[in-house]
Amino acid sequence: MLTPAGHNKMKAWLQSFIKEGRYFVGNTAYTTPIFKVEQVGDLVTFYLYLTATGTGTGAQAITRFQLIDQDGDVFDDQPDSIEKPEVNGLLVVFKYTLRKV
Repeated sequence: MLTPAGHNKMKAWLQSFIKEGRYFVGNTAYTTPIFKVEQVGDLVTFYLYLTATGTGTGAQAITRFQLIDQDGDVFDDQPDSIEKPEVNGLLVVFKYTLRKV
């Protein structure tokens, strides 16, 4: 049976395993650091923050967001279609629930 200590270590492992974020504007990939990680109970939340000037000039369509692990592999891949004006930042959230069942 998974112990409470083992459960907490799994949540800590997930937080340390994610290295950075990635997003795509057209076919061009951009990396971005993890802005913030929160853990509340069984919920681990990763935040990416794209700055106002992070996607070039004018409104740009962002077509996907990814989390990249310590090995450089894609951990999570979320297709999307967001028009981000250059004058606004964008906060992207990935949430995971690690629950002992």
